[in-house]
Amino acid sequence: MQEILVQVENDHIERVTSAKPIVALSELIWNAYDADASRVSVNFQGDALTKLSLIQVEDDGDGIPHDRVDGFFQSLGGSWKRKGMKTKRGRFIHGERGQGRFKAFALGASVTWISSASGGRYSISGHRSNLKKFTISDIFPTAAHGCTVEISEIQKDFEIRGEHGFGDQIRDVFALQLYEDPSFEIFYDGERIDAREAIRDVTPYDVTAALENGATISGKLEIVEWRKRVERKLMLCLPGRFSFHVMAPGIHARGFDFTAYLTADLFQEMADENTEGLVELNPSANALIDAAKTKLREHFRGKEAERSRSKIQEWKDAKIYPYGDDTIANPIERNERQVFDVVALNLADYSNDFEKAPQKQQQLILQLVKAAIETGPSALPAILEKVIDLPKEKQDELAELLRKTTLTAVINAARAVTDRLDFLKALQILVFNPQSKRQLLERSQLHRIIAEETWIFGEEFNLMNDDEDLSAVLRSHLKLLGRDRTELSPEPVLDTEGKPAIVDLMLSCRMPTPTDYERKHLVVELKRPSQPINEDIISQVKKYAKAVASDDRFKAPGVEWDFVAVSNGLTRDAEIETRQTGKPRGLVAEYDDPKVRVWVKTWGQIISEAEGRLTFYKRRLEYKANDMEALRYLRTVNPNYLSEEVKAKIASLDREDLT
Repeated sequence: MQEILVQVENDHIERVTSAKPIVALSELIWNAYDADASRVSVNFQGDALTKLSLIQVEDDGDGIPHDRVDGFFQSLGGSWKRKGMKTKRGRFIHGERGQGRFKAFALGASVTWISSASGGRYSISGHRSNLKKFTISDIFPTAAHGCTVEISEIQKDFEIRGEHGFGDQIRDVFALQLYEDPSFEIFYDGERIDAREAIRDVTPYDVTAALENGATISGKLEIVEWRKRVERKLMLCLPGRFSFHVMAPGIHARGFDFTAYLTADLFQEMADENTEGLVELNPSANALIDAAKTKLREHFRGKEAERSRSKIQEWKDAKIYPYGDDTIANPIERNERQVFDVVALNLADYSNDFEKAPQKQQQLILQLVKAAIETGPSALPAILEKVIDLPKEKQDELAELLRKTTLTAVINAARAVTDRLDFLKALQILVFNPQSKRQLLERSQLHRIIAEETWIFGEEFNLMNDDEDLSAVLRSHLKLLGRDRTELSPEPVLDTEGKPAIVDLMLSCRMPTPTDYERKHLVVELKRPSQPINEDIISQVKKYAKAVASDDRFKAPGVEWDFVAVSNGLTRDAEIETRQTGKPRGLVAEYDDPKVRVWVKTWGQIISEAEGRLTFYKRRLEYKANDMEALRYLRTVNPNYLSEEVKAKIASLDREDLT
């Protein structure tokens, strides 16, 4: 038995071990990939989240040779892995700073590596209480090879198992490796991660961006289109396609499910300088990211055109397309057909009723659209009257409205309002239904749903950070103010206990004032409906708020911060804190310079305020959301975000619709 002492200060190791659970798990799988493993299995022991006792990552790779163990564990910041190195199988090696193994401590306090390599089997053990010391066991002979990492004393409250675990996120990180390397498999909680079968297509593009100094920067964009619904992402990668940063793709591509991977040498240069965490503040990186988004838009515009041609051909084959195949020489007729195609394809995309209608009815509708386009706007009132019995006065109102705007804009506006009313009703089902609120998980379900519907906190807000630490919040804050990234100290933002704090959502908006604009940030801490807000939760949010209030890097004129904790209810002590003399209901703390406030609200209040903002439109549309429409709305939500009880209700609705 021997010991290894790590030659780095403890606070540096602590920062490395503060990774998110998904990052820590990914690093362990990357280590197996670098060791030429064919199969990696991520397994868990324990009956439920609260009883999770062991995380085990097992691979059949080369293992850690006993005579090289010092080099694997003794230094942090240097590594045997170097840029451009390949394994015996020809895989690009991930990781260059020897930090991956330490990130395992983000999952649990006790970590043991059991390695079989070069005819010997032994273990390396470490504990979070002393991250500078590792114990190595005696070595025993074995013919096996591989490495098993066992993590115990699980301390964090994260959903990692089963249907709502990290399986989909692991799939996104390793999609290209799994797709192109049939010798590599990942099993997560007993299930093989489906990438090769789930991927419809992979399209590569070279991307180049021009910089202000006249230079250019290049990268490679790979667009993975999926056969099933996924959360859209743009993943920034080091050479070898090793993702280190995830962001929203920022494009509209209706009906397409995709993940985009942008790889560049620039990102490696930033990683070498330990600045990859500031990638969104780097002007060169931003130029390359913008170029990638432009290429994404071009790609899906082409896909949309291809899909449109396919739909029109489908109508032609069914003999319901109201135009012949003959070439049209007349430019007026050609323009009419182009307008018809746009209107008809939008009708097919937006109307489930049209797609479900019998072909004869579809044919009639397409003929009416054709007639309206060819005859001109005057034909539209007659069609509306005969087809949907629209009264004369309403026809006149519609005609007047269409002189001011477009029919598409009217439909989209009405749809947006009814969708939001349906969502509010759906949210009530999720958080108030006794069965649902017991099953609804905080991060993997409720958090993901709300991240897509941030308008519920106010129309003016835009999502800036999603499940990131306060250092990421600071970077977003500085970027919004247009301040240079060189102003940003490398020191992380820590809470009042010196720990990195992960916030659920950060929203931001610009508010007009009589003389200028002021910036308002809203940081939201979501709690599962079954967990009432208590004094501990209020104390947690106050720590986040104090971290911002006491850090000079957050100070800026005209900027206000609101921190709000949200759940179904409050304990008696928490309720007392929300009723303080001279303060608005729900305000539990307030700090100055910068202006920082801490609020506590219930879902009932949030929903009521959102409904209030929609009341005028709700009355004008004469629309009332009900449970049936709410469930239909929830059909469009990723099923991984829903509880079993809600999914059962949707399945029952599906059966009714079929009958």
